[in-house]
Amino acid sequence: MSKLFVVEGSAETWREALKITSGILLEQNCVCDDFYENCVEREINYPTGLTEFCPIAIPHTSKDHVKQEAVCALRLAKPVKFHRMDDNEAVVQVKYVLNLAFLDDNEHLELISRIIRCIKDTGFVEEMDRMSVEELDAFLREKFLRK
Repeated sequence: MSKLFVVEGSAETWREALKITSGILLEQNCVCDDFYENCVEREINYPTGLTEFCPIAIPHTSKDHVKQEAVCALRLAKPVKFHRMDDNEAVVQVKYVLNLAFLDDNEHLELISRIIRCIKDTGFVEEMDRMSVEELDAFLREKFLRK
């Protein structure tokens, strides 16, 4: 099972949001020193913002930059713009950044599938908005990290 770190913070840009999440993963010795740079490069080429109705981005990079599987979930004080994964010309205002660090491609795809299933529930994000950080941590563990 992956580790999960849930934090709140502020960022002005998607790069700053990635810096926060990547920094936590690096501090926890889950990723290599070049993880942030590789997440930025991948985000430029393959954006991860979901849709205008779901203010979530799921940045990640290849397993070559990961030491230990983990997810860093960042709830932003105010949304930042990410380009959308389904239309890289369009942007979405993202409030939640789920930075994924995975060693196993199947585990990575399974987590993304769980995220997509959850966000189909129209009340999912509103429920997350009402939670304390501790409640959000438990909620995300239940929804995303269960086997």
